[in-house]
Amino acid sequence: MSEVFFISDTHFGHRGILTFPSTKPFRPFETIEEHDAELIDRWNATVSPLDVVWHLGDFCFGKRNLQIAGLLNGKKRLVMGNHDMYAMEDYLKYFERVMGCAEYKGMILSHMPVHPSQFPRYFLNVHGHLHTHHILNEDGTKDKRYFNASCENTDLRPIPLDEVYNFWAEHHG
Repeated sequence: MSEVFFISDTHFGHRGILTFPSTKPFRPFETIEEHDAELIDRWNATVSPLDVVWHLGDFCFGKRNLQIAGLLNGKKRLVMGNHDMYAMEDYLKYFERVMGCAEYKGMILSHMPVHPSQFPRYFLNVHGHLHTHHILNEDGTKDKRYFNASCENTDLRPIPLDEVYNFWAEHHG
């Protein structure tokens, strides 16, 4: 039986991601080649060829790095991010679906977090873009209507749908 996974902000081929102060502790690699190889290994150790992976944007930098998607297990769907700027036909070589956002089982999947007015239309926004940052309430606590699937928050690997549901249940029991 196949599973469903989420991940965002892999930034394959993006040398600069290794030096950003907020992401460096989570991506402790000397070279982008080492980074990319480790993310590929973690992805394929987690995802089977029959699983579905929703990539929530910022897949890669450099058009030639799109081919990395062909090395990754699973049926891949891309919710485009602010750095996903190539032609649709380039993405459709590797992703079975490409969109701006998607509704999935009562959740809204996006690259950037959605406006709070979208709740209660959706019970959860699974997103990326913020890397190690989170949407906060006025009191400074994390807003539990948002799940940040940036790979810094998922051990640099896709996270299963069950873990996203568990996160929501823990905070809305």
